[in-house]
Amino acid sequence: MRDLRQSNSEIKKTDSFIWGQHFPLSFRQLLLLAFLSIILLLGGALIRTLVSLQNLSQQNVEYPKKMLFVLEQIHELQDTTVSLERKSRQFMVLNDPTMRGDIKKNFNHGSDVVKALEAVPDIDLEPLLEQWIKLAQFASDSLTNDSVVTPNRQQEILNTYGQLGELIQQIDSSSRDYLKKYNETLVIEFKRQRDALITFGIFASLFAVMLALILGMWLSQSLREVETAIDQLGTADKDQPIFIGGPADMRRLGERIETLRQRLNELEADKLLFMRHISHELKTPLANLREGIALLEDQVMGQMNTQQTEIIHILRDNALSLQQQIESLLQYNAFSEDTRRLDLECVDIYQLLKELITRYRLQLQSRSLTIDLIGQSLKTRLDSDKIEIIVNNLLSNAVRFSPEHGLIKLTLSLNQTMIRIDCEDQGPGIAPEDREKIFNPFYQGSRQPTSSRKGSGIGLSIVKELVSAHGGQVLLISGEQGSHFSVEIPYEAC
Repeated sequence: MRDLRQSNSEIKKTDSFIWGQHFPLSFRQLLLLAFLSIILLLGGALIRTLVSLQNLSQQNVEYPKKMLFVLEQIHELQDTTVSLERKSRQFMVLNDPTMRGDIKKNFNHGSDVVKALEAVPDIDLEPLLEQWIKLAQFASDSLTNDSVVTPNRQQEILNTYGQLGELIQQIDSSSRDYLKKYNETLVIEFKRQRDALITFGIFASLFAVMLALILGMWLSQSLREVETAIDQLGTADKDQPIFIGGPADMRRLGERIETLRQRLNELEADKLLFMRHISHELKTPLANLREGIALLEDQVMGQMNTQQTEIIHILRDNALSLQQQIESLLQYNAFSEDTRRLDLECVDIYQLLKELITRYRLQLQSRSLTIDLIGQSLKTRLDSDKIEIIVNNLLSNAVRFSPEHGLIKLTLSLNQTMIRIDCEDQGPGIAPEDREKIFNPFYQGSRQPTSSRKGSGIGLSIVKELVSAHGGQVLLISGEQGSHFSVEIPYEAC
């Protein structure tokens, strides 16, 4: 088990090293980097949107002007064509040479209008406009250059004006189609920019959420490791090294916790060593003291009066109490080193409780006490020696605190996957101010029996250590009278 734990620790340490190589930044720096990435992403989307809106806005401003200009020029070209035809007809009827200048002037004006229309970008009217110039120039030249206009020529000129009229209609229709398509193009471009903005916004939001989830999960994992490490420091098992992965600041925190774990282990070892040495150092002079008291009590050194005998009895009782305290200290020291080693075997726990009760027969008879065992045969895998110590400590406390003719209830039950042992007495109970400290080593409650010798205060702390070694828990149940302790241990059928 220790080799497996060491192997897992090495794997965890390797993972932490790899994470540290790939992520040398602290969580604060990573968070800042994530915020900057999101800001740049959203800022880029905003700038792109502003540029697109500015372009669309400029196009929307230029579009009405362009549309108005094109329509005005086409209308002007149409009026010029009508005026040119009217002047030509008048010339052919009146044959007035002065009217040739008006015809030439109208043609030049129409040519200027055509050039203005050709200068409009993307309107695509050049073929129609070129044809208008060609036809209008033929009619104008025929009337201004020829000295005599024959009837056949006149008919050709009139036919030409008919073609010019149709051509003007085609130009007007083409320009309107172009303006309509241009308007549709603006609408399509606006929708495209809108859809692109929505898509970009969704992508940026998903990226921000994904980044937040990754950082959150990563931080949560590191915090769970920190929580587990702190919980480990609060238990007796501090042998497993602590490694915390993640950002640099979390790994530095893990290194400090690991240093604290090592220091706590050193302090625990120093404490146990001190307790072992001081206990053994006290036993030798205490043994000499008890031998001296025994010699005086046997009056080996001569007869003693009543007061001297009473003093000797007081010395004897206090020396005996001191010896019990030292033995309890040694016992606690031994349990602290041995609680995590379990020798599991199949045990009928009901029979074990029954045998333990028989050991208290003399004490029960001397004080007229009764122990009522409730339960039935229940076999499970556990360390019988440690369970015996647990129950012995609970029963000895119950017997010591119970009044004469009192009843002690010892109940065995199976609660789902947990074996439960309840020990209840009719004594003074645990004072409210002692409830949180009653399982601390060497702590003694304020409600002590007056008829018995004071205890060492380590019984319940040993119970808690041994129950924890089995993966269970011991609880103090609140009640109106007496003490009620409940021990829960995982059930493993056998």
